[in-house]
Amino acid sequence: MHKGFFSFREKSALIKNAFIVDKNREREADIFIKDGVISEIGKGLRRKTENEINASGFIVIPGAVDVHFHIREPGKPYEEDILSGTRAAAHGGITSLLMMPNTNPPIDNPQIVAFVVKKAYEKGKVRIFPTGCATEGRKGEKISEYGLMKREGIIAVTDDGRAIKSSFAVRKALEYSKNFSLPVIEHPEDPELSGDANEGILTVKFGLTPYPAASEEIIAARDIILALHTRAHLHLTHISTKGTAEIIKIAKEKIKEYNNIDTKITCDVTPHHLLLTENDVDITNSNFKVNPPLRSEKDRTYLIQALQEGVIDCIASDHAPHPDFEKMRDFSSSPPGMSHADIFLSLCFKLVLDEVISLQKLTELISYNPAKIFGLNCGEIKEGKWADIVIFDPDKEFVVSEEIIFSKGKNCPYIGWKIKGAVKKTIVGGNIVYDSENDE
Repeated sequence: MHKGFFSFREKSALIKNAFIVDKNREREADIFIKDGVISEIGKGLRRKTENEINASGFIVIPGAVDVHFHIREPGKPYEEDILSGTRAAAHGGITSLLMMPNTNPPIDNPQIVAFVVKKAYEKGKVRIFPTGCATEGRKGEKISEYGLMKREGIIAVTDDGRAIKSSFAVRKALEYSKNFSLPVIEHPEDPELSGDANEGILTVKFGLTPYPAASEEIIAARDIILALHTRAHLHLTHISTKGTAEIIKIAKEKIKEYNNIDTKITCDVTPHHLLLTENDVDITNSNFKVNPPLRSEKDRTYLIQALQEGVIDCIASDHAPHPDFEKMRDFSSSPPGMSHADIFLSLCFKLVLDEVISLQKLTELISYNPAKIFGLNCGEIKEGKWADIVIFDPDKEFVVSEEIIFSKGKNCPYIGWKIKGAVKKTIVGGNIVYDSENDE
């Protein structure tokens, strides 16, 4: 696996007085970084480095690996380009991101992958891992050239923004991707059943077109059955319903029961599906419109349970920036999507403050598990791992406003929220890519 694509050189550094929290334990130690890799962890370290950082009074955790992130370049760099998107990611504690391929043109051939890689080398502030389209043009018909795209740098395939339309194409994608060790990321949605809002109070009260749970669950079930049949790796992204989580739980139990080690079923959930429900939606504010839609309290409660039980593997942002002129339309006409990469870690930390999960569990969900699923050498603070680290202030309080958002997309439903916990510094490969003292 390559190191991702970014615009800076890897450096050496020494982090002093760190209170380290990751999946396995909490400890106080210094961290010596050599040429972008964690070289030594221990107390009282003294090394000559390019940079010495005092982390006293803060928490030091692995950088987040965001497995679902939208950048609009190529095609619409005025909505989000490589620079603005990765600056927002660094601001939010994200050190690696999987870039979705639903750009314009879509990332469905090696030439477009090479374009993204070139831009990342020029401007990327965090590690960018491109994904390629599962089918040509995201049409759900003909399989893309996975091997040629992997040679240029993709680490997964997906038609995200929509599900792969044809069941036959899903099967072929799962079979073909195995030859290149590429997971298939699926956006579970039946377009014939989807609409503007969760079927329920919003569709009854305001006449919005319904987006029932069945739209998601039908595709999740189809894809899981085909993954079991082909013994492939399927990753279901931004799951939002109780039913989908239950289907995934049954599939994982079946894999374990039959010791089907070749098949992998993994999934992620977004912060907004853990923190918000349809009851929070203001239909005069299209920043609350997202795909899949905000669901019921019953769904949210079960997703949290699935998170705690290990059924859900990761938390991913699904950062989807849109310009004001698109989001100022009425709810039905506005494109779905939220911009919140800038506050990703702070939003996730709310789950810790609310005692939903521990801080150790959070690092597992946003760092360790996604790194493991996609084969990245990060996700924990350990000797030999990439030096991708976040220094976090758990006591800092701030109010979310457009002024603090680095992303070009200001379509954030959390504007006005008072949040506790903020990123102090983000380090990628030993390089400080965000510093609250200099970058605000």
